[in-house]
Amino acid sequence: MSKTSVDIDMNRLTQAKEILGTETIRDTIDAALREVIRVAAVRDLVALAEDGAFSFLLDPDAEEQMWG
Repeated sequence: MSKTSVDIDMNRLTQAKEILGTETIRDTIDAALREVIRVAAVRDLVALAEDGAFSFLLDPDAEEQMWG
């Protein structure tokens, strides 16, 4: 892990701490980065669903096809 120095808006940091339930700056930044990555993954999953990637699950025989 590398160290870096950045200017942080303390009002936003305080808001993020409250939202994320974190105590330290490091924990807050780590949690915020994880959340951004999680949101991107959810968006990707939604896009897949919108493109029909999971439409086979609507088939009445889907469970039998998946589990045999």
